[in-house]
Amino acid sequence: MTGIYVHIPFCVQKCLYCDFPSYGGISSYQEDYVAALCREIGASSYAGGEADTLYFGGGTPSLLTAEQVGRIMAAVRATFSLGADAEITLEANPDSMDKEYAKELAALGINRVSLGVQSFCDETLRFLRRIHTAEEAVRAVEDVYAAGIGNISVDLIYGLPGQSVAALRCDMETLLSLPITHSSLYSLIVEAHTPLERLVAAGKVTLPSVEEVEAAGTLIREAMAASGFVHYEISAYCRPGYASRHNIKYWTYEPYIGFGASAHSFDGKTRFTNESNIPVYIKQAGKTSVVTEREEIDTERGEEDYCFLALRMRDGIDGNRFRDLFGRTVEAAFGPVLPELRAKGFLEETARGYKLTKQGLLYGNYVFGRFLR
Repeated sequence: MTGIYVHIPFCVQKCLYCDFPSYGGISSYQEDYVAALCREIGASSYAGGEADTLYFGGGTPSLLTAEQVGRIMAAVRATFSLGADAEITLEANPDSMDKEYAKELAALGINRVSLGVQSFCDETLRFLRRIHTAEEAVRAVEDVYAAGIGNISVDLIYGLPGQSVAALRCDMETLLSLPITHSSLYSLIVEAHTPLERLVAAGKVTLPSVEEVEAAGTLIREAMAASGFVHYEISAYCRPGYASRHNIKYWTYEPYIGFGASAHSFDGKTRFTNESNIPVYIKQAGKTSVVTEREEIDTERGEEDYCFLALRMRDGIDGNRFRDLFGRTVEAAFGPVLPELRAKGFLEETARGYKLTKQGLLYGNYVFGRFLR
């Protein structure tokens, strides 16, 4: 089945590290943007299709009122066949989440909330330009749980400048004391054109060494395993049965449809990207096409995409699925690459295909790059 993604580009302010298509200071567009989203969804050429996941991402979707979220969900339900057991996720920041709002979301059918916490250390939060405190982050998780939404994910970042082992342990202890079912634990990446990149380039911020980041990653993996979490994707951990069904679609080459400014879609053969300019998107959505980029994925590109996405998953490459998708075996497509990576200890053969080793997890980007011809 298809996954549906709805992009909400509004933020209170931009964080230090963020390169997502999101913007602060544009809340005046919010109501018109919601109306445009509903028009775009209603006019979708994929109308009538079945969907089993719906994901509100951003930006900060929790800046929407419950009424606005409800209108978007109504448009989705009127246009698509959304399964009764569909996973419906809304990303939220702690500063815009409380028990009453969480109850309203639950009443609408939101059954999963992903909270962008990033750290439980106030000093780190200030450095990252987050506008919530550690106390507010803890309270937000508790409020969502108290409202009856039991599927809760929390995002944290590690490998931060100046982050001590003690601070990371504190983050993990706080995280694991909360009623969560999932966590995405990301190593900091300095993205181009972000305030963080400028600070690093100017020598005002010193990044930790590779060895320090690897040690932090090891600490995290051990802490999560000891608490019963399954490490199912490079950066993602879950209680058994609580993997992100929507995100798995991205990693396993399944189709998804994106709505909203800058949203991406993939129908199995073609990738689409929507208009990024918000006023232009609002004007055109539902009246004419808002797709600005379209890329047909040929077999060779598809093979590459499948492999480096599947290898993010701990289960790795599924040889049967690869053959079904592309008409030949993964060995035929990447004959020289597979033995090379196995010899280096980065890749291992499994009953179903190939997956990263523990060592391979540390050098994932190198491994992925070897599948790009």
